[in-house]
Amino acid sequence: MIIKVTTILCFVLAHTILLAQTEPGPIQPDRPGLGESSQIVPEHYFQIETGMNLEYNQEASVETKSISWNNLTMRWGIFDAFELRFAINLEQEYTNGLKAPLELSPFSLGFKARVTVQKGLIPSTAVLGNLGVPYLSADSVRPQLNPSILIPMEWDLSESLLLTLNNGLFWNGVDAVPEYFASVGLDLELPKATGIFIESYLSMSEPSNFAPGLNGGFIWRAKPNLQFDCSAGVGLNSNIANGFINAGLSYRIPK
Repeated sequence: MIIKVTTILCFVLAHTILLAQTEPGPIQPDRPGLGESSQIVPEHYFQIETGMNLEYNQEASVETKSISWNNLTMRWGIFDAFELRFAINLEQEYTNGLKAPLELSPFSLGFKARVTVQKGLIPSTAVLGNLGVPYLSADSVRPQLNPSILIPMEWDLSESLLLTLNNGLFWNGVDAVPEYFASVGLDLELPKATGIFIESYLSMSEPSNFAPGLNGGFIWRAKPNLQFDCSAGVGLNSNIANGFINAGLSYRIPK
């Protein structure tokens, strides 16, 4: 009897150790910065990232607000270095207090693939491709597909400080001229599973519409699979909205 009990206890202990060894580290979402992370969702895990965003702008006597009620991205780790992505957004516009109808943005299908892991000065690098897909409704969609490609890179400067760089091209689905996007961010890990970040970014399709901005925010990892965030940003010239505020969460579904 004692031998049987001992055997069962050893089996349970070995199983627990194996699970601990295979369990992935803390969640590493793309939220909340405008740039993306180079990290991939672990193989066979499903991750949901969602939030609400309010963008506001004042130009002469015209005040506009754009609200993203549910900026949703779903990510599925297919292999160790490859994930599939689906994103959709529910939007609403306000002009001088007048509310426009809710609109469902064209959904996007995409992927993220790891290219390199960090080794010395070589950053952790990935390539992220998305394809915006319009709906068949003729009165609310863009006439073309709108693809994008982004290269996120990350350097661990220390155990608590991370440098992130993004470069990419986005097409709006209306004309063939791409919009260039770039961002540089610093993430600082703080005690009690919290952290802060600051990020500068710009977009430009030609020199005359150079649009820079600056944002920063706070994150709290409530559990290894659950993270909350809030952030705010400001536009630095008249080619970009005055600012925005954002809050959301990311959840990786455990096995």
